[in-house]
Amino acid sequence: METESNLNRAEVEATYKQKRDLSELNLSTLDLSGIRLLGLNAEAVDLSQANLSQAIVAGANLEGANLSDAQLNEAWIAGANLEKADLSGADLSGSRWLGVNVSNADFSGANTAGAQASAVSWSSAKVPPEEIPASLVVIPPWLPAMVLGLVAIIIFLLIRKRRAAA
Repeated sequence: METESNLNRAEVEATYKQKRDLSELNLSTLDLSGIRLLGLNAEAVDLSQANLSQAIVAGANLEGANLSDAQLNEAWIAGANLEKADLSGADLSGSRWLGVNVSNADFSGANTAGAQASAVSWSSAKVPPEEIPASLVVIPPWLPAMVLGLVAIIIFLLIRKRRAAA
């Protein structure tokens, strides 16, 4: 695929919806804040200095992507492949990382203040961030149902006990 440049946000969203492939495109300096990129192939995409703040990136392949000096503050990145990606100088403050492959990625000079992560092997990065993000506490999907079930059982037993006493 040829390297394209000077795309605007609407063109990026249309290309994403049509092909789910942004590989090798030059999207540097674009304002893509709040965008949702799910199941995307963006291998070797240039997102340097792009604004991806509050974006949701899930199930995406960003292998070899250039995200240097990009703004990913308050972004959610889940199940993504960032192998060999360049995130040097990126603003990752307040971002959430869940199950992300960062093998051989470069985080030199990246700002991770307030970032949280779970199931991310930062030690596999080529240059891990200076400040490793805090652990992200993930509530298992079955836990709320279990708590609700226990509360229901306790209420049932209390009602039963009151009826037996009366």
